[in-house]
Amino acid sequence: MKKMFLLWLCTQCLFSAVFAQQRDTSATNISLKNKLFNIDSVSFNGYEFAKNSPFNINDLMPVKYNSINLGYVYNKGTLMAAQDASKFNSMLLKTEGIAKLKELNLWGSFSYAKTFEDSTIYNHQTRNTPTAPYYFGSPINSSYERVVYNLKTLAEKNLINKNLPIGVGADYRIGNHFSTNDPRGSVNDFQLNLVGTLGYTFFDQLKIGAAYRYGYGQERFNIAYKSTSYSQVTLLPAYYNYLIEGYGEAYIKTTAMGYKNDQKRSGIDGYLNFTKSMLGNFYFTYVYLNEKQRFLDTSSEGFTYFDDFNLKINTFSLLWLKHVKSNKFFAFVSYSNTEGKDLNYSYMASNYIYNHNSLSLKTNFSVNKNNNVYNYFINANQYEEQRKDGLTGNNMQYNRLDLNAGFGYNRIIKSNNILGFSLTGIYSLPLNNYLNIPTVNIGQFTQRVIYFDYIYNTSTRLGGTFTTDYSFNLFNGIQAGLKASVTYLNKDKVKDNNFVYTPGKDRFSSNISLNLYF
Repeated sequence: MKKMFLLWLCTQCLFSAVFAQQRDTSATNISLKNKLFNIDSVSFNGYEFAKNSPFNINDLMPVKYNSINLGYVYNKGTLMAAQDASKFNSMLLKTEGIAKLKELNLWGSFSYAKTFEDSTIYNHQTRNTPTAPYYFGSPINSSYERVVYNLKTLAEKNLINKNLPIGVGADYRIGNHFSTNDPRGSVNDFQLNLVGTLGYTFFDQLKIGAAYRYGYGQERFNIAYKSTSYSQVTLLPAYYNYLIEGYGEAYIKTTAMGYKNDQKRSGIDGYLNFTKSMLGNFYFTYVYLNEKQRFLDTSSEGFTYFDDFNLKINTFSLLWLKHVKSNKFFAFVSYSNTEGKDLNYSYMASNYIYNHNSLSLKTNFSVNKNNNVYNYFINANQYEEQRKDGLTGNNMQYNRLDLNAGFGYNRIIKSNNILGFSLTGIYSLPLNNYLNIPTVNIGQFTQRVIYFDYIYNTSTRLGGTFTTDYSFNLFNGIQAGLKASVTYLNKDKVKDNNFVYTPGKDRFSSNISLNLYF
């Protein structure tokens, strides 16, 4: 924890020093400009796209942008996936900034999040690896505390008359997760991901490039009891620790209640940018990533291998930006495919198969006129997921379409204060689905997780989000903003069933934050 804080402090000192050296004479104008950049949905979406790789820092990130965000999130309701928390609250601190040191473009971000979860079942996990084929869980509702630190950096420099961009990036995350009631899960994790990019620019319009990615990490799990009476299975089976392998039924695990998941990943990127044309600017990215996970016993001497899990991920993305006077257009199309397959050492064969496909479309239209900023957006996301267990024959597959559309308005009022709001409509519907669970396999895990998730993912949901935002000049060089939002989702239609456990009728979430721009 101390190391992460020192890294964050050093990063902020570096950005602040460089930024201070290059600050305009009117610091207030810079802070106001950064706030206006934040509420410009088209420009800000391009900025978010550039965070994925150092290749697009110079093209899509502003020269100067710094922010600090302190937020609180509250979420409650049982319209959720089975292993989610029915209630949680989270506190977040995040800071990010951009600096330019001669010809070197720098971007950095640090975040700290602390989350308190209530009522989560069969899920002694980090929430970073939801596809895992091997994990512990308990049918009793568990309360979890999670602390996560995340440090990200990107750097890019153009060589040979600014025609040869080279870049590097790093993403480091550490987390500590533990439950506060028996059975007490304790989970520690870290992840380090690195990327290096190289490109070339032709005719000042065409830019091509490639990247290599490498990463590794570990998740370490342990289950223990504070009260030994809860470990008496004949008296209190709900408090026992269970092992979930693949997508079959959970079974009691009374010994060797510890393991680790070692992870390694590598991959390549391909980039093609075509800019400064009459049709606008186009940014194409392809990412291939191969991740290998190995699950090992840590409760005894030596190593016992439980499971190997291999994930192959292909992602294609295309971003389009177009500026016409005070109007800005944004469109983003992305397709992602994830294929997972394990090797179970108990059977020396593949038992668990995971497949996921996602197709997304995002569109934004922004108008900045007479101290007014108007944002219009329509988004669609179609995704398909399949989980299949070879030993039991369990097979669940669903296909959904999520739609949301909305409008945002911001106005600069006196003394450079900004008042804004946005409205978003949300509609989610199932497209097709398939479920096959042999009767002999139906137990508590099947009823409380598999059936529950099937109903959740085949239901129709309707809702909306309202957001309001007010910012003001706190003092010279700092623009402060207060932002609040509420979201409500309601279950509209549900597939006919006679299941004992099903999702609830609604879900409510709220968010309030203090944001500083400088």
